[in-house]
Amino acid sequence: MSSAGPIKTLRSGYTTGTCAAAAAQGAALALLGHSPKGVAVRLPLGETVTIPLNNRWWEKGVPCCTVIKDGGDDPDVTHGAVIGACVKTVPAKEKRKDGPLPIIIRGGRGVGLVTKPGLPVKAGEPAINPVPRKMIRRSLRDVFAQNTSSREALSRIEVTLFVPGGEQLALKTFNPRLGIIGGISILGTTGIVKPFSHQAYRETICCALDIARAVKVREIVLSTGGSSERHAKVTFARLEEEAFIQMGDYVGFALQQALSRGFRRITVSAFIGKLSKIAAGSTNTHAGHSTMDRRLFTDLGKRLRLPQELLQSFSCSLTARGILEMLLRQRSYALIDALCRKAVEKLYHMSRQRGTIFLLLHSFKGELLWYGGKEGKRAGIG
Repeated sequence: MSSAGPIKTLRSGYTTGTCAAAAAQGAALALLGHSPKGVAVRLPLGETVTIPLNNRWWEKGVPCCTVIKDGGDDPDVTHGAVIGACVKTVPAKEKRKDGPLPIIIRGGRGVGLVTKPGLPVKAGEPAINPVPRKMIRRSLRDVFAQNTSSREALSRIEVTLFVPGGEQLALKTFNPRLGIIGGISILGTTGIVKPFSHQAYRETICCALDIARAVKVREIVLSTGGSSERHAKVTFARLEEEAFIQMGDYVGFALQQALSRGFRRITVSAFIGKLSKIAAGSTNTHAGHSTMDRRLFTDLGKRLRLPQELLQSFSCSLTARGILEMLLRQRSYALIDALCRKAVEKLYHMSRQRGTIFLLLHSFKGELLWYGGKEGKRAGIG
């Protein structure tokens, strides 16, 4: 019998958009004289969830409420953040006509400001995405629908979202790269964060691609991390800042999203570890999805008839970086070339043979080791 314990059920969490809608609803209920411990929020797909309220107070005659963001078992930098809202009503000078109650949504301290085109929110607006805006408006209308006389006496509702410490949290996100300044974004498309979905990261990739398209970038560089991007920026100094996009482990996803937006010249920049996983056919290079396969190096080496002693030494290395260092010491560049060609082949398979795809490999010292596409290694850049 196995000694392993029961499998843990992973817990879902809630997006910043869901938390903002709950906080707005809590503030609105306080305005109407209620003080519940939690509120029911309707999610975009129809489900209703109960979100506990954290704190409630009045500030200069305006009720405010906060919610603690719970990312479940897929926490990001906003997990545990305080998401707050203050709700103010503006009386109508005369009886308001039938129709939806106007709701104005503003961004307060800790909520980012959009400064670049291409995002779901226009430049100059607070970084509160369309779906969270709909959730907030629906939550407030649900509250005021229960008080008809109050609703008819109002000309509009004004809600201001705020995130204490949001300015510091934003520095740990991709917001500065996306031209979102001064705070975090209020995000979410379903309202729920599924465990290990890394939904926010994928949304960031899409946002970065949208910005690149909006500023008319024609060629993009998808990198697997910060270091591979820094080296790529040196190699491709002629390209715009918006052309460089960190895709992390989401190779297949980023390629598909780039191609669907019309980008047809794409360079993938990776170090040997991620590159070897791509060459093995992995569309997601995270350690939880794929591991380094020494057999890939060994099989390619056998085809190239490399010395048996060198091939056997691969088994002594725990990392692809270790194997690369062996190859560089032995000046065995043919295997590096074969590995990169294999990775390019797999990238085209992921892209379903669309576009023109190149691969960029640097050493960990920043030396350019390989740059090429379908035709093989290219001598020059550009």
